[in-house]
Amino acid sequence: MSDQAQKLREMFSAARQESKIRANAIGVASGKGGTGKTSFTVNFCLQLAEKGKRVLLFDFDIGMGNVDIVLGEAPEYSILDFWQQKLPLQKVIQKSPAGIDYIAGGRAFNDFFLPESSEVHSFLHELEQLMDQYDYIFFDMGAGMTKESLQFLLAADEIILVVTPEPTSLMDAYSAAKHILLARAESRLSLIINKSSSDKEAAFAYERISSVLAKFLSAKVQRLGFLPEDSAVSNAVLKRSPVTVSYPKSKYSKAIRHAAGCFLEERETGFESSHSGNFMARLKNLLKSTAGKGG
Repeated sequence: MSDQAQKLREMFSAARQESKIRANAIGVASGKGGTGKTSFTVNFCLQLAEKGKRVLLFDFDIGMGNVDIVLGEAPEYSILDFWQQKLPLQKVIQKSPAGIDYIAGGRAFNDFFLPESSEVHSFLHELEQLMDQYDYIFFDMGAGMTKESLQFLLAADEIILVVTPEPTSLMDAYSAAKHILLARAESRLSLIINKSSSDKEAAFAYERISSVLAKFLSAKVQRLGFLPEDSAVSNAVLKRSPVTVSYPKSKYSKAIRHAAGCFLEERETGFESSHSGNFMARLKNLLKSTAGKGG
């Protein structure tokens, strides 16, 4: 990165701190399981943290969370302790030695979205307190598109869809994007093409989705990056360590670092000031309208 670009980043970063802009809320989703979404999210967050950003990763695959597994950690608390044991949300945040904070999704819990309205209010209040503590809060959603996950995605400042070049994944990703855009046309969508055999295959997959969205929904989707199929990813899971930590020189790790660098460069030259700050207002409206109705 050039000296000029670096100075520009530092200038906007300083301006951000002075104006106390709240964290950008980013939802990460996939149209189906098996896309490598959580591995991407964990390692992407680690790269942002390595570049000096304060990052909170919220595992929103409630009851079936995998963020802690990809990190190779055994969290003391999870989001279940907030709902079941009434612990403060701040208390359930885990500090990973890898450099990020995270809230684990926990295991075996089926009624996350059946709280009383007072509990929803408490959750929203405590979540809002976290917005000033981080630069980015990532929500790693469960695979697929449920009513509950859609609410958080619609509230998010930005949505990242993780897709593979397989036709079924592309179709499911288009369906997910369609649900989001029809509900909130101004949603900002970015694509990560994962598990590609080549840049050519990844570019073709991106063009297929982006062209269909442009044609039928008049929507533009950003290209965040291409991630190669790499055995280092599965090897890292077996080692219970993030791939960017275990295999920093792997093709996947290099691609993640590149994507994170591009992500920050764009968002720290004016993007954040026009796209952050409304997450909590949108989320309150969406969740309060369904509080107590059940899933």
